[in-house]
Amino acid sequence: MDISEYHDILYNCKKPYQYVGGEYLSFNKSFDEAKVRFALAFPDKYEIGISNLGVRVLYGMINRQPNYMADRVYAPEVDFQEAIVRENKPLYALESKRLLKEFDVIGFSLQYELAYPTVLKMLDMSSIPIKSADRGEDCPIIVAGGPCTFNPLPMRDFIDAFSIGDGEEALIDICKVIESSSTRDEKLQKLSKIDGIYVPKYHNGQKIKKRIVQINYDNALKSYPIPFSSSVHDRATIEIRRGCGRMCRFCQPGHVTLPIRERSAEDIIKISKELVDNTGYDEYSLLSLSSNDYSNIKEVIKELSCDFNNQRVSVSLPSQRIDGFSTELANLVQGVRKSTMTLAPEAGSQRLRNVIRKNITQDQILNATLSLYENGWSKVKFYFITGLPTETYQDIDETANLFYTIKNKAKEIKKTKGLTHSLDITCTFSIFVPKPFTPFQWCGQMNLEEVGKRIKYLKEKTKNIKGLKINYHEKSISQIEAVLTRGDSSLCEYIEKLYEKGCYLDAWNEHFKEDIWHETAKELGFSLEKRAERKFELDEELPWSFIDTGLDENWLKNEYLKAMKDSEDIQPCCERGCVNCGVCKNLKTKKILAKPYKSTGTIKNKEYSESFKYRLQFTKKGVLRYFSHLDWQNTFLKALKRTKLPICYSNGFNPMMKVSLGIALPLFMESECELADIELFERISPEDFKNKLKLPTGCEILSIKEIPLKSESIDHYVAWAKYRIKIDVHKMESLRYNAERVLNSQEIILEKKNKKGILKKTNVKPSIKEFYFDEDALFITLKAGQGEDIPSLRADDLMKIIMPDDICDIKRTEFYDRNNVCIR
Repeated sequence: MDISEYHDILYNCKKPYQYVGGEYLSFNKSFDEAKVRFALAFPDKYEIGISNLGVRVLYGMINRQPNYMADRVYAPEVDFQEAIVRENKPLYALESKRLLKEFDVIGFSLQYELAYPTVLKMLDMSSIPIKSADRGEDCPIIVAGGPCTFNPLPMRDFIDAFSIGDGEEALIDICKVIESSSTRDEKLQKLSKIDGIYVPKYHNGQKIKKRIVQINYDNALKSYPIPFSSSVHDRATIEIRRGCGRMCRFCQPGHVTLPIRERSAEDIIKISKELVDNTGYDEYSLLSLSSNDYSNIKEVIKELSCDFNNQRVSVSLPSQRIDGFSTELANLVQGVRKSTMTLAPEAGSQRLRNVIRKNITQDQILNATLSLYENGWSKVKFYFITGLPTETYQDIDETANLFYTIKNKAKEIKKTKGLTHSLDITCTFSIFVPKPFTPFQWCGQMNLEEVGKRIKYLKEKTKNIKGLKINYHEKSISQIEAVLTRGDSSLCEYIEKLYEKGCYLDAWNEHFKEDIWHETAKELGFSLEKRAERKFELDEELPWSFIDTGLDENWLKNEYLKAMKDSEDIQPCCERGCVNCGVCKNLKTKKILAKPYKSTGTIKNKEYSESFKYRLQFTKKGVLRYFSHLDWQNTFLKALKRTKLPICYSNGFNPMMKVSLGIALPLFMESECELADIELFERISPEDFKNKLKLPTGCEILSIKEIPLKSESIDHYVAWAKYRIKIDVHKMESLRYNAERVLNSQEIILEKKNKKGILKKTNVKPSIKEFYFDEDALFITLKAGQGEDIPSLRADDLMKIIMPDDICDIKRTEFYDRNNVCIR
């Protein structure tokens, strides 16, 4: 399939770059030569899926195998999805542009329960039966992994095989089965015998033990596809440990990812350097469920800071552990600029923190918050949970008092220290959702009406606190989460009905169809409210009990009973010793901590005495037409960062590269003459510069030359731009007629809304220098740049006047200066 077949659809969609593939560091292995073709499917938007660490890891693991290939597909945005359904065009994979139905395996990453109907819609858009029982020999095997598969039952009817636990080795085992089997049934039978794989068709009640992988240098990510635009997590990500030993009683990830496995400090440092060099990110994240608990966290960050300081690369951690907080670590993490720091107390009273096994005190919360404020952080973000088991209004009162205490003490510090900014606090409250394989799996969710009362109560109690902002997650969404996460196979019919009624991308508030979720439940004879609030008895068999995470059920029950009794008998967490949870014994594994490490590096700031300016001219063709100017800027700056050249930065709070990408090229246009100015602290030959700067296919560097530092900016240097405009050959006569009629008029009025939404009418006749036809194209020269009385004019805006109902192929061919000299 050629992407040009979808050009008209892409032309009418937002963010078309999501559908073209070809990102830097993406694989493009031969589909026809591969013995197993694996499509990794993410049932959410590109901007979420492209950042997902699990998908990145699996994509690299499969593609590093010589006989296998992996491609990617994300849930398209609604505009693209509706267009391909309307035009009867199927969903395709990004790199190969092959239809999903042509793959041997499609693997869905199930990260969030509300994405379940989206999975079915993606199958439907691929002309694949949504139910496993309806698939024939010509259909791919549909597998699923991710955190939601620890209770696979609500998706049992739709997925052929579930991968439980760590997927790196399991997916390679799946590929081997697909390669060695002929019929669909043979494949499923063999898959059912692989450790950690649940195949509903061949499940006879046996326990499915989760897979565990040791993390090391060999299976670490050193590169992955770099999105053309900014993604949700727009940074290089290094997983430093897997598993969390804090054992918070509400937290499913902390329980199902045990045991703790840490990478060595040496590996983390080596991987981080490779990843930053390969990707061009100016920020990297040391990722785990509790990064502060990594054995050598301070020493690793110190060592990396020595290397990255002069490259303007900073480090981030997901959040700061309150009981392990230090201003030294906080300063290391955000040494370049002090933005918002995140802390997670989860509960506002000591009693409730004991119930959820959050072993922190109010003094520790105060110390961490106020230390941040004293050291330059004027914005702090808190994460709390409301509706926790045993929560009372007294707990809410203590939460409000905590905020008052923090703000009052911050005022004293501001006055004593002479600080200029007050402390701003943003609190985000999620609503408690009971999850499988936690001590709270037997609990019901609090009634949403009562949750609403408590939210209102807290807001009323804190309304006089200046500089406090309280946000809450959507109550209805949390209720549906609670239903699906502890549901059984009877919910398969519910999910199928939701898909049939058009639920798609419902994890997004703007697409969440709350009424349909509730109406469909009523039609099927159950209440979302009752399902979410249901309490399981301790002696009751839980729907997900056939999944074996290694956790001892009696240990989970004891933890639950302690919580319900407000017991203060809280054992030290797994970080400090064994809590006898059963994982290591039952799965025959053990906790692996990194050996002690001491940083030996020192930060040395490089001093430069002079700088040099270079002007580049290059093309922007092919799929690059689907990049907006901001998308292209994001791509170009990362490519420049990968050269490791000493780039000049501006001064101030948020230093920016001294790079100008000239006259913005509108979306859907190509160019043969783009310009960029770059300032470096080092003189370099044009040839060396060109060899170091690796840009996407479609961008060819035509010239690089050194120019004086005080040269006129591109915006002022360029005066005119020439464009070549083509259209469907059958409409050429119409183009010729309309162009001559419009362009020979005394006035040409362009109607366009300004940034405030006000319609503005402009006579753009003076902005048109000349036009002529040559063979099958219209050539037109328009005002560009700044600095003259004549306003600049975009070619696409002009073509909307000339051919308002047609899509034209527009290419910028030349720039001219004020003396009408072509810029080369």
